[in-house]
Amino acid sequence: MIKGDLAELAARAWKRLHGPAQWRILWLKHATFMIGVTGVVLDDHDRVLLLRHRFWKDCPWGTPSGYLERGETIEQGFAREVAEETSLQITDVRIHKINSGFRLRLEVAVISRLAGDQVPRVDEIEVAEARFFTVGELPADLRMGHRELIMAALAGSPA
Repeated sequence: MIKGDLAELAARAWKRLHGPAQWRILWLKHATFMIGVTGVVLDDHDRVLLLRHRFWKDCPWGTPSGYLERGETIEQGFAREVAEETSLQITDVRIHKINSGFRLRLEVAVISRLAGDQVPRVDEIEVAEARFFTVGELPADLRMGHRELIMAALAGSPA
């Protein structure tokens, strides 16, 4: 059997499989990724929500962050993370950037708005404090990637 015949046989076998079987084979063959999500939450005054994370050593202040759960969209996962960490409800979640190149993780950066006038209440397990900051008040030790995301969010927000 020559190489072309083998390829033709493989193609015919693949076509005979149905969707779920094809997806299962693809899932077994390819890497499974976790999807991390971080994002900016802006209030009506274009102040940004920052959290002082208990488990972040080098730069404790940062934007809300977490990982998607199975079956969630990026927007749903970010809204869930914000609600879990601060009890805040958000709206207008939009994807800003997707970063790859990490071992088995993709990172998605989003920009969102606070839904109405709310006060954050922290979960006290992961988060020590939650506050809204103006751009001039941003902590000096804020992660560079978070600072860049905040600046991009403010550049795209209406004046």
